[in-house]
Amino acid sequence: MRKTIIFTFVLFSSIAFAQVGINTENPQQIFHVDGNKDNPTTGIPNPAQQINDVVITSNGQIGIGTTSPISKLDVKGNISLNTNSAGTASSVRFYENSSNGTNSVSLQAPSNLNTDRSITLPSNTPSNGYVLKTNDLGVTEWGPVNPASATLASISLSNSSAGSTAIINGGTGGVAVNQRFFQKFDNTVTDPNARFDVNTGTYTVSQSGIYLITAYIMPNSAPSRNEMGFYYPVNLEIRKNCGGDPSGGTNIMDNATIRWATPGQTILRYSVVVTGMVSLNAGDTLNTVIYLNGTNALSSNTSGISYPSNFTYANISDFKALFSVTAL
Repeated sequence: MRKTIIFTFVLFSSIAFAQVGINTENPQQIFHVDGNKDNPTTGIPNPAQQINDVVITSNGQIGIGTTSPISKLDVKGNISLNTNSAGTASSVRFYENSSNGTNSVSLQAPSNLNTDRSITLPSNTPSNGYVLKTNDLGVTEWGPVNPASATLASISLSNSSAGSTAIINGGTGGVAVNQRFFQKFDNTVTDPNARFDVNTGTYTVSQSGIYLITAYIMPNSAPSRNEMGFYYPVNLEIRKNCGGDPSGGTNIMDNATIRWATPGQTILRYSVVVTGMVSLNAGDTLNTVIYLNGTNALSSNTSGISYPSNFTYANISDFKALFSVTAL
């Protein structure tokens, strides 16, 4: 009699802790359905064999296409939702923290579609101050909440001596000057999304769109021959994707002015300004470039071009040069 009781206890204990397998002799969880009956009799099924399996674990997690679910519902594959009820579009509902109540937020399909659509989420590391939005093609992307405050970036030249550049052939009569050089900067005015490299004066576009560009410089140097009739032209360019070469890439906008001689006055406050809106692609770079081009007048001439030996800036305004870019 005692042997019978012990045998019955062991039998019921085994049943209580048994795993149930359907179409498999090797269940991986407390309940396991092998839809295609292709799992091995021993060991763990490979991913291709698991793809047609459904399991329920001892802690209530459900795996579809996987025998090792890591959440309450773990699906390896696509999911389709349909209400099967006329007049109602399908949705997924997300509830607030249960300690705060039972309110929810739903993602619901439109009531009418002319073809299949999809929403592709972008990277989860947007620029500071950006929100999720869709563009005119229906592509989901990150965009600024308020372009004026979230995407305005500016750098400046505050120390005039730091911007001085020697002009090749400047001050030499009868010789041509043909020189491009990057505008120098030494101060970040505002750059919430870290798009500027102040050391190189380079702005890198974070995402495709329309951008407002504004730049100005306040040169100072008088012509080498600071006499009536002498002058030199100054061009300010915005170049795209120049790759470290002031003559490289594409000149997307520019402006020019002439610095006339001012006898008896070597310091003169004047400016060259460039501004406009352009379409840019993510990854594009922008630089401000100064372009000097012309042939110095002969010493015997009484008028003409006369480039100085150095390109310097007026020490009057706080900003001797400014470069601003805003995403619109």
